[in-house]
Amino acid sequence: MEPRAAITSLPFPIFSVVFAGRSGAAVTVRVDARSLTPDRDDEVVTRAPKTVTSPMSLTRSQRLVLAALCEPLLVKAGPQAIPATYAQMGRRLGRQPQYVRNVVKSLRESLSGHGIPGLTTDDADIPHDDFRWALARWAVRTGVVGVAELCDLLPEPEEGDGDDA
Repeated sequence: MEPRAAITSLPFPIFSVVFAGRSGAAVTVRVDARSLTPDRDDEVVTRAPKTVTSPMSLTRSQRLVLAALCEPLLVKAGPQAIPATYAQMGRRLGRQPQYVRNVVKSLRESLSGHGIPGLTTDDADIPHDDFRWALARWAVRTGVVGVAELCDLLPEPEEGDGDDA
């Protein structure tokens, strides 16, 4: 959960959010959004045609880079739960950091074309020094990357394998 992660509860004016609490106990928060959402009768009807975009598809390389980017968020806790750097992703995938940077750039351009906010310098009120956070949040929030996708990554190098760079 984070600010602006949800923009509407429609079509559900009353719903519950369930969190995993201590020792696996479920914590439920009941949300009543009736005062925030308009009645169905109050909806504004327009005559504009519906906007349709083609389904978004990601290449295997893009999926692997996204998994490497999000891995620390999914397996680490505290201050270490941050998106991977280009160098870390490169090591994890057996690729050069510049290759990873190019794939991330291509992903950002494609996703911003599908209306994903926060991935370009055109998005107002968003810091633009690092797009990895916005990309990682989107990937985890939408379920594009989860624990299952981490299985496709190369095995972690073991200690003493000479990968000290």
